[in-house]
Amino acid sequence: MNPSKLFPFRRALERPRLRLFCLPYAGGSAAMYRPWVEAFGPEVEVCPVEMAGRGVRMAEPPVRDMKRLCDFLVGPVAELAGQVPIVFFGHSMGARISFELACRLGDKVRHLVASGSSAPEIPARLGAEHGAKPIALLTDEEFRLRLRTLGGTPLEILDNDEMMERVLPVVRADFILVERYRAAPQAQLSVPLTVLRGTEDPGVSYPDAERWQLRTSAAFRLKEISGGHFFLESQRDAVLAEVKRDLSALLAG
Repeated sequence: MNPSKLFPFRRALERPRLRLFCLPYAGGSAAMYRPWVEAFGPEVEVCPVEMAGRGVRMAEPPVRDMKRLCDFLVGPVAELAGQVPIVFFGHSMGARISFELACRLGDKVRHLVASGSSAPEIPARLGAEHGAKPIALLTDEEFRLRLRTLGGTPLEILDNDEMMERVLPVVRADFILVERYRAAPQAQLSVPLTVLRGTEDPGVSYPDAERWQLRTSAAFRLKEISGGHFFLESQRDAVLAEVKRDLSALLAG
């Protein structure tokens, strides 16, 4: 895979001390982290990750399986990181992908920030009550209704049949990936882990976010930020402040 396609908004730095890999929520793309690229100093190289089926990878079929996705990503991430330590940030689906990649990359990773996600062993709610029909079994109309319930998808997209025809397969694949994913019971990190939770997020309760603590043997921090599930966008400055706090501690250490 051409690195320029997998990391399309990366601004290469001459001598970074950390590389921050950013993973999107379901249906999101690397473009959501484009403002982050200039938000950090010359010691942190921000590397938004582009998923198949969107952006410059639009022609590629989206992936519905976590193992297959991480099998594909782990090599390019490690190659780009080189000898520079890695920090992962992921929101919702991206938090779970980041956790799996961090488990695989071991000593290369220095910190994980898991945002907008319950602990990885807890099934994602995906805008539905427990026992609702799985995403894979929903018709397109039922899935569009589910997206309206969850929020986060602009109404101008949900109400545009032509746009939804292009977007729906990608979003559905992401939701199926999250829906079917379960972290291995023994999977655990040995690096600090920060969890960010929206105070009004109906899909991620405080206890479910707190359970991330069981997934690391190192320091753990849980920070609540005002907002719903998509506080990543509505409270961008607050999120960046929390990430900068963690990275500053790493750089000072």
